[in-house]
Amino acid sequence: MSLSVTGGKAPENAVSQKTCHLVKHDEAFGGNGAHGIGTEVDFTLSFIPNSFAFFNGSLHHLAKLLIKKNNLMKKILVLFCGVAALFISCEKEKNDSTPAPDNLNGIFVINEGAFLSGNADISFFSSDSAYSNTKLFESVNGVPLGDVAQSMTIYDNHAYIAVNGSGKVEVVSMNDFKRTGTITNIGGPRYFLGKGNSGYISDWASNQLKVYELTSLTLIDSIPCGAGPEEMVLVNNKIFVCNGGGYGNDSTITVINASNNDVIATIACPVNPSSIRVDKNNKIWVLCRGDIGPDYTPTPDDAGGALLQIDPSTYAILKTFNMNYDRHPIQLKMNNAKDKIYFLNGSSNFSGSVYTMNITDATLPLAAIVDDNFYGLGIHPVSGDIYTGLLNFSTNSWMIHYNQSGAVLDSSGVGIGPNGFVFN
Repeated sequence: MSLSVTGGKAPENAVSQKTCHLVKHDEAFGGNGAHGIGTEVDFTLSFIPNSFAFFNGSLHHLAKLLIKKNNLMKKILVLFCGVAALFISCEKEKNDSTPAPDNLNGIFVINEGAFLSGNADISFFSSDSAYSNTKLFESVNGVPLGDVAQSMTIYDNHAYIAVNGSGKVEVVSMNDFKRTGTITNIGGPRYFLGKGNSGYISDWASNQLKVYELTSLTLIDSIPCGAGPEEMVLVNNKIFVCNGGGYGNDSTITVINASNNDVIATIACPVNPSSIRVDKNNKIWVLCRGDIGPDYTPTPDDAGGALLQIDPSTYAILKTFNMNYDRHPIQLKMNNAKDKIYFLNGSSNFSGSVYTMNITDATLPLAAIVDDNFYGLGIHPVSGDIYTGLLNFSTNSWMIHYNQSGAVLDSSGVGIGPNGFVFN
């Protein structure tokens, strides 16, 4: 899918990464839109299926300002560019690192970054508000995280960060966030699930679950799934894998015996199941995002999204909540009591407003609890507060913090494309 947006307000006072366009970044809760996202001129913002995105800038206007058909000006420009290139080269090669705080209890924000820009990272905000860092991985390890951070999962005192565009999973210690290893023999990692000393990683490139021995990070098995395997859960020693369609469509959930990694069932479901959770009654909930169609515009012939409840023993679909053709939900979450559901819902299949419902509700919610264009969503396991990431791939974005009723509590600057939250 490709969506381009051009135009914007005149530039004012800052420079956007990877471009020579000037970008105005308003204060939170002011300026352009409800939360004051930065504005800029002459840009192209493209979204590729699900969570790939990239930003293209141009030096055209800057060159017109500096070059006046004058040889002297041209020489000055060449000299300036040479010095700038040398500076940038030195910046990329540096390997300076800054230690993380002793206590890594707090909120981690997964900043996906702009596609092909290699500027993904993890932001961190300590629970005691004593420490924050918008680029924790690079600060601690002295090197960039990579291209397109898809997810981060904490398991057995380590964090597994799936870096989709770079085809790797970075493994860091939760004691100090230093890298302890890297899984590189995987083409398109999406999500991680730990069981014992094995790690299961969904892989778009092969349409498989890759299984790794976690001490040596050695590949020990590959399990076939449907197209574009995404999130998964472990229930009754069975792994349920959402097949989200990848670059096309799929309408299945793969069920795997976690004892021997055999595929034991395939559950038919609505189009493109992408996220999955387990409620307090040990029932599975699956969010299907539907399909926006080849025209990338909501039309009556599109497959709308759906929310399902599934019995993990019989594989029967117990409840189906179908949505209109212009509703494409993502990011299914639950509160800590596992009796309340949250998700983003909008007309695209990559962003939306926050909706919530109880697991006992007979109908879908009619109105959003927070109405905006969010890309990331998280529910704090202790307070039940709502955390959202604003959709922005041209410059650094914002994390907005709400209470359970949807009232704004505070906001913090984060990285580019915040797509999710991890609470530790």
